[in-house]
Amino acid sequence: MEKDQKEREVIKHFNHPHPLVLNEDQSNQSKEACCNGCLEPLFGPCFSCVECSQFHLHKKCAQAPLQITNSPFHRKHPTLTLKSSIYVYCDLCKESRNMFSYWCSTNCGACLDIKCAFLFHNIDGSFHEIKYGGHQHPLTFFENPNDELKTASCYWCQKPLIGSVYVCLNCRFYLHKKCVQLPTQLAHPWHRKHSLFIEDGHFVCKLCERDDWSLFYRCLPCKFDIDIECVMSKASCPTTVEDKSHHEHPFTRLLRDGSFVCDACGTEGNYVSYMCSLCDIMIHKKCISLPCFIKIPRHHHNMIHNYFFQKKELESHACGICLSEVKAEYGSYNCLKQDCNYVVHVNCATEDEDLFRVIDQDEVADEENSKNVESSITDIVEVNAHGGAVKIKHFSHQHCLMLGGKISGDDDDGKQCDGCVGFILDSFFYYCRECDFILHKACVELPRRKLLWFHQSPTTLNLGGIFRCGKCYRLCSGFFYEKGRHSYWDEYQFCIRCATISHTLKCEEHEHPLFFDFKFQGKCNGCGYWCKGAYKCKDCPFALNFACITLPKAIGHKSDEHIFKLAFHDRMDDESEVYYCDICEEKRDPNLWFYYCAVCDNSAHPKCALEKYPFVKMKTETAFPYSLHPHFHPLFFVKALYDTCSVCHRPCVDVALKCTYPKCNYIIHLDHCKD
Repeated sequence: MEKDQKEREVIKHFNHPHPLVLNEDQSNQSKEACCNGCLEPLFGPCFSCVECSQFHLHKKCAQAPLQITNSPFHRKHPTLTLKSSIYVYCDLCKESRNMFSYWCSTNCGACLDIKCAFLFHNIDGSFHEIKYGGHQHPLTFFENPNDELKTASCYWCQKPLIGSVYVCLNCRFYLHKKCVQLPTQLAHPWHRKHSLFIEDGHFVCKLCERDDWSLFYRCLPCKFDIDIECVMSKASCPTTVEDKSHHEHPFTRLLRDGSFVCDACGTEGNYVSYMCSLCDIMIHKKCISLPCFIKIPRHHHNMIHNYFFQKKELESHACGICLSEVKAEYGSYNCLKQDCNYVVHVNCATEDEDLFRVIDQDEVADEENSKNVESSITDIVEVNAHGGAVKIKHFSHQHCLMLGGKISGDDDDGKQCDGCVGFILDSFFYYCRECDFILHKACVELPRRKLLWFHQSPTTLNLGGIFRCGKCYRLCSGFFYEKGRHSYWDEYQFCIRCATISHTLKCEEHEHPLFFDFKFQGKCNGCGYWCKGAYKCKDCPFALNFACITLPKAIGHKSDEHIFKLAFHDRMDDESEVYYCDICEEKRDPNLWFYYCAVCDNSAHPKCALEKYPFVKMKTETAFPYSLHPHFHPLFFVKALYDTCSVCHRPCVDVALKCTYPKCNYIIHLDHCKD
């Protein structure tokens, strides 16, 4: 670099074509700029280009040495050379940035960005190394490296490298100074029987119950694990805890050698408990802050936490979520209504943060005001002598709907409800005189807004086109509850079958009641497919997913004049016998659910008996999902009379999908679309 000393210092830098002038004080414009060498904001004396005003360098970056010799970072070769701004990956901090960097002059690929290079260049007086027993190479110490290494993490505690650190310059092994100085063996007052030895791996801390993979201390004979923070910090298990918003008296820490049962949640704890001597209760530290009042979507009333049953008639009761017994002598969440016996385990109510909400006294007092249910009927136009609505306006249709009780004889094939897509049989229904819109009476009376048990946020009833249900994953049409109109994603839309089913139920196939377990992962006993979350039996390994639990109990099919009924398994008199589907003539598993005609002795896979898109009402001029068909224009349902399919060139009989763009005659069978 060349200097020209005039009124202000001027230099010529190899990385820029114009002269750079030294500015001792920054202008408002330059204060908003960054150094082109290290990408940090400008501060202190800086060099700037007067001609283009786009290039700035800190004084230390402008005067950085062109070469660094004998760097401790790179011992194999003697020299690192400064290169101009290019996009580099630094071998020390592991960040990729467009900035000045130092490269090995032998082209071996070793690289340091200028910020990390300055760490080494400025430690000549204090540079030292140690040999650490847990690592094969020497570790280099850096005193307060100004967070340049914060994107890397400590090998032991997995936390960012902030503060003083030790670094292995051969294999990029990092340790905090405090982690290096941890004793390999110690005696601790919370486990007096044996010494604790430091290890790294998976552990569950006996004190704070943290489940992690990191550095910890272990007593191998007793299987006692404790994490570093609990060893070093008294704050993790304070002697006294007082939180009057949850309990009126203070809790005192009690160290124990054995286990105990928490009076707040009814589950086992170890070693550290907290006791209220006035109330004679012993609990986990985490249970001190249990909320007094909560709202869970599985129950329509507010819940209160009690340390024992308040209602005398509840000597024993099943949990409303997992169906297991709630013991009267331990804590639980009970319904606030005196005439409601709903009760749940503490852990069942609070295990998923998305499925409960803490409420205050004001919300508890306002519960009576929240009982009003918004109706989907927007206006009652006419009533009969008994006060029943015979003519209404409904949010889902532009015309008035009339009450009916019988389908006319001309509709031999039956009509499908536009809400649930089920057939209108003997039940009451509402229909439109001006078009073919029709709804079951039960579908008309669905609440417009509903709190679903599998969602904390209220959902809204809507009628749209074709969608995929976020629970059973079927393609559906008709009514659906959705989490918000702002959301595009299908997983926030739920068909009526899934939205109206309870979280606990009895299945005809199984002798025990079932409850929905969000944590379940395994095979469904109905279809054999793997599922995450299912209706599970508390007593035996039986589980069903949403798709199987909502299958129709009886259906018709064009291959048989009789009704197919849902069956659960075949009697296998001969284990060598092979079972077939009488529709597709392929093999089927006799242990899985199927549809059966007892008159004709015909059996069928559920997907064969239901056919394609059984929960879609194929109304003309309804758009089909763009992602499921092979055409580049939108396709709509049409009544096709022997038009030639554009894919297989066979005639399209009955319902097909057709492009409505001018001069585009594309039409296909439904079979050519994805499920």
